[in-house]
Amino acid sequence: MRKRLFEIIEFSSDTDKIGDIYDFIMMFSILLSIIPLAFKTQYHFFIIIEQVTVIIFIFDYLFRIFTADLKLNKGIKSFIYYPFTPLAIIDLLSILPSLTTLNPGFRLFKIFRLFKALKVLKIFKALRYSKNVTLLVRLFKSKKEALLTVCSLAIIYVLVSALVVFNAEPQTFNNY
Repeated sequence: MRKRLFEIIEFSSDTDKIGDIYDFIMMFSILLSIIPLAFKTQYHFFIIIEQVTVIIFIFDYLFRIFTADLKLNKGIKSFIYYPFTPLAIIDLLSILPSLTTLNPGFRLFKIFRLFKALKVLKIFKALRYSKNVTLLVRLFKSKKEALLTVCSLAIIYVLVSALVVFNAEPQTFNNY
């Protein structure tokens, strides 16, 4: 069961429908979770979106810890090493600011509300679910398509930067 779970969350092939569904749900959740960051007013619908997506991200994080030994091949040490890998840190930093929406009793995590801008890190989670990451690496190496890739990344960078500024200084912007 763990091996199959690992195959679903890590190595979704074109013939693995469950893996494709998992990747789609994760990409959709990532994109959906970013929408509320573009608005100054937090409508009730946005709170529901945040609660649902943070639960999905928590399960994804737990699945990855549960299968860490299959990915890192370091035996029992994998469960200790995994939380310190770059993608696991990004996952955790994108989850922590949202924990107070699940239960106001998580007052300890109120400090992470100061880091609301870290929610933008959810965009980087998308790299994990993209089957085209290896293609993206090839595009950087190729001369013909490198410019298109750099332009795409620049647009993403501008979007992320705008969301960070918008959430870091909400009083500067009018209500949407």
